Amino acid sequence: MKKAIAITAAGLMSFGTVCATPAAAYHLIPESTNFTGTGKTSATKNGITLPCTANFKGNTNATGVGSITSGTFSGQIGCSSVGLGGLPWKALAKSATKVIIYNVSFTSPIGNCGPGNLPTKLTNGVIKFTNVALAGGCTVSGSIKTTPTISIVP
Repeated sequence: MKKAIAITAAGLMSFGTVCATPAAAYHLIPESTNFTGTGKTSATKNGITLPCTANFKGNTNATGVGSITSGTFSGQIGCSSVGLGGLPWKALAKSATKVIIYNVSFTSPIGNCGPGNLPTKLTNGVIKFTNVALAGGCTVSGSIKTTPTISIVP
């Protein structure tokens, strides 16, 4: 009987070890590539919304970590004076559809926003975020299409 208990205990311990193994890390693909992102964005502060068209540049490294390295804005009056701060912004895949962009900050005619982390959804190469709060009393929204298509894999 003691032998059966010992075997059962060993089996449960090895099951616990298997269950404690972390899930595979998600990463962005294609790896080691430059990409662009273009789309509609908006920032709101003190009840004033500035809608713009964004043009971002970035890259992914060999391990699938992304970086936003530059960006310009056009459209409404004031969009061309938006300036990005603290570049590059690191982008990490957190699940099959979620990417967090870290330390996002910018200056604009409606005021300074950030820094803050920007949780986004990435599907079919489109990065989307809606009414995400940033430091400075700002909320941001956007839909950015990446070229080439950036995806997430485990």
